Amino acid sequence: MKNTEQNSAHKTLTTPVGLTIAVIDDEHRWLKVFERMFRQSNYSIDTYDNPLQFLKIILEHPQKYAGIICDIKMPQMDGYEVFETVKGNKATQNIPFVIVSGVLTQNNNLCKIQGVPYISKLDDKLRSKIFQELIDVIENWPRARKYLQAQEVSDEKIDFFCQFFINYHKYFNEILTFVNKMEVACVSADQHAIVRIGNACTAYMAELQGTCMELISLMQASPETTVFVRRLCERGRTSINMIQTFQLLLAEEPSANTDFRSFLSECRENLEKIIVGTEKGYNLRAAE
Repeated sequence: MKNTEQNSAHKTLTTPVGLTIAVIDDEHRWLKVFERMFRQSNYSIDTYDNPLQFLKIILEHPQKYAGIICDIKMPQMDGYEVFETVKGNKATQNIPFVIVSGVLTQNNNLCKIQGVPYISKLDDKLRSKIFQELIDVIENWPRARKYLQAQEVSDEKIDFFCQFFINYHKYFNEILTFVNKMEVACVSADQHAIVRIGNACTAYMAELQGTCMELISLMQASPETTVFVRRLCERGRTSINMIQTFQLLLAEEPSANTDFRSFLSECRENLEKIIVGTEKGYNLRAAE
């Protein structure tokens, strides 16, 4: 459905609680789906079929929304641009943000989601689970943030852990980017590039692991070990186990030989399974 800013629709679905979540999608049938989901919650929902109208409102009223759900493919502006605008503004950058898509699958356009969290909205169970996680973060994260701030943890690390809980895909997607680059370097037998990219990937995984371990340890020491905190820590531990597997494999001497290229191909396939989250054993949410 193609809209212009002049004929765009903005709808508010009011419920008893004051917190409001924004949903942006140019297809009205999907806005209806999210409306039905939110009717079972205690939240208000504002729906937009035009991302430009949404951005105008949130930039004027940055405290208006507790969470954001946004489609990727829209005629006026795509979801990546909306995400970058919201995250690039200091007043709105910490709002939990989930991108949903009806076109991304394991074999379609993975390269276009690098660094951007997304969820397939075609999977009813996964969509409902993401919705519940967004609610969990909105309701529970402020208390977890206050505790971590009291432990003198930087806001950057706190926001990382919050985003990792909802959108672990984007961090594994960054690892996938390194693997893809190494595969290209293998084709041209550029040994220097292979080693350089491998070292950068190892450093990135070490940073992820170190940040997760630090915050998991702090959260586990919290006087309030709630269900939310337990889920947060469990996902962190599961992700670390997966990252450690890639670290051990990359510790082998990288080269352009057949064995290493076969290893990279296997890494890529496994990372894609984690990112898409559709296969048992590779879905961090299923592990909970």
